[in-house]
Amino acid sequence: MATGGKVPWGREYLNEFFITLDADISNEEGEGSMKTMEFFHDVFGGGSYSGRLIDIGSGSTFYQVISASKFFSEIVCSDYDKDARTELEKWLKKDKNAFDWTSYFQYYLDLEGSSEKIEDREQKLRQAVKAVVHCDVHQPNPTYPLTFEPFDVVTSAFCVEAASPDRVAYAKAVANISTLLKPGGTIVFATYIGATFCNIGGVKAKLLPVEVDFVVQTFKDAGFSDFKTFFYPSPEREESKITDVKGILLFTAKKSG
Repeated sequence: MATGGKVPWGREYLNEFFITLDADISNEEGEGSMKTMEFFHDVFGGGSYSGRLIDIGSGSTFYQVISASKFFSEIVCSDYDKDARTELEKWLKKDKNAFDWTSYFQYYLDLEGSSEKIEDREQKLRQAVKAVVHCDVHQPNPTYPLTFEPFDVVTSAFCVEAASPDRVAYAKAVANISTLLKPGGTIVFATYIGATFCNIGGVKAKLLPVEVDFVVQTFKDAGFSDFKTFFYPSPEREESKITDVKGILLFTAKKSG
């Protein structure tokens, strides 16, 4: 097992963790694994939010914005890793070698109780995603050199703990991300709690272990309030083959102003 090598966030990551809805990592994450997708449905499925959305640290995945695609006229996906962005672009362009997200679209349609065709929802997402851009949460403007008008909603799932070497960097990243959001806008956030690593494609990716109180306080310090939090503990286990995550924290919060 290599430690500190380049993490394969592109197709290898998708093949390892997203080929099926109940991939092996779900056993170590616990119920929070599926609750994460339910969370994005609960937040976006009712149409309470609309307008413009940016997803920070999309990786190579779309599951976090499938529900949002019904109501947002503009979605920007972003990631630091070029291979991850390439996978997103392949799907948007209907490349024959693109990853198949069909089962995930069906899952969300089932949650909604919708009779909409998968192809129609896929088209909505393709129309809504206006750009896939480079993102570095450690830059004051994470989308530099591009500049966007502040968004109505920012989403970010399992990004900041993977991108931050320490808690000072984590806090700065949260502050940087907050600049992308309008005053009064909403952040929709998902994070590992207590994890120090995740094995991806034979590479041991280092994660910053954080606690619920630290994460919430960090966002409060960055000007967020009105938190709605959900925490799902991972099962206790003698050995962690994929990740030593202790739980998954999901929350929404409002940017003050």
